[in-house]
Amino acid sequence: MPGSDDAADGRIAVRSRRRRIWLLSFAAVAAGCFGVLKLQDPVGTPAQRYVSQVSVRGYERVHDYIDPGTAPAEVRAAVAIFVGPPDDDALARVSGPGLVVSAPTKNPDFRGFQLIGHGEWHGCFVHVQRWMTSQPRFSYYELTADERAAFETGRLSVLSIAVGCGDG
Repeated sequence: MPGSDDAADGRIAVRSRRRRIWLLSFAAVAAGCFGVLKLQDPVGTPAQRYVSQVSVRGYERVHDYIDPGTAPAEVRAAVAIFVGPPDDDALARVSGPGLVVSAPTKNPDFRGFQLIGHGEWHGCFVHVQRWMTSQPRFSYYELTADERAAFETGRLSVLSIAVGCGDG
């Protein structure tokens, strides 16, 4: 019965091909979904996503972090550190899609920072702070040795931009 063996082999081959096609299709769909989720960064907080969109013209972003604290990460501020040339109007260099920051009416200095700008963006607060040389040295960990030396001698400006969403 050669005919029945051929038919059986044909069925197995067709089933096997269909199974391979189904598995490959499933793998392609799963990889596509994973890629989309990875691009959207579902684990990042809203503050992290917004601060990642901030830039400072002429400055280099050197560090990003979540502000330390006891509140849950999703409500703590996300902070980006930028270094660049000293500029009295550094606030004019800060930008982001739809971001509007303005100079404060008072310039409070606190803990080695000078608040040079603030605003609200996507329902979150934004603070732009300039580091001062009175900044405690333990805070310099974000800077390289060369950046630290340039900052301490006034040849480099350091800006800290914080975006916070929530009650933290």
